[in-house]
Amino acid sequence: MLAEGAALTIDAVAEAAGVAKGTFYYHFNNVDELVAAVGVQLGRSFDELLTPARAKLRDPIARLSFAFTQSLEKAISDNEWARLVVQTSQRPNEFGRTVRADLKVDLAEAIAQDQVTVRDPELAVDIVVGIWLQVTRGIIERAARPELSSQALEAALRALGSAPRDNRRL
Repeated sequence: MLAEGAALTIDAVAEAAGVAKGTFYYHFNNVDELVAAVGVQLGRSFDELLTPARAKLRDPIARLSFAFTQSLEKAISDNEWARLVVQTSQRPNEFGRTVRADLKVDLAEAIAQDQVTVRDPELAVDIVVGIWLQVTRGIIERAARPELSSQALEAALRALGSAPRDNRRL
């Protein structure tokens, strides 16, 4: 794994993977192709983690809450996964687009149902993703407290202007 803050270059990837630079070029033409491939794999891992249970939840805030807390729990239990998500979030990729699209659907529905006070779905997505990414960076840097996921969720819902009754219901 690349060190935190290390540039994502072909040389750095080859060194971190313990392969020759030519081996990288055998599989990818450039770093963007690698990031795209990683994004697809992250998307699959995220779908495997969330989709079955999320599909049963009818309430958009419940879906958002489930996805948010489960992904933080995954980050806590799998630090390398967390690091990979944070590192790839710095470049556009399929994983980020998919997560944002699903989140936007849930948040647009919550806005339509007056469950949040933030009225712009794009801004709402930015708020949730921003909080999630920053909390995940914190998980990478230091040990997570047992109540971290629930406290981070509560902060994200407050930032969206979710009514306290919505939070209790979850």
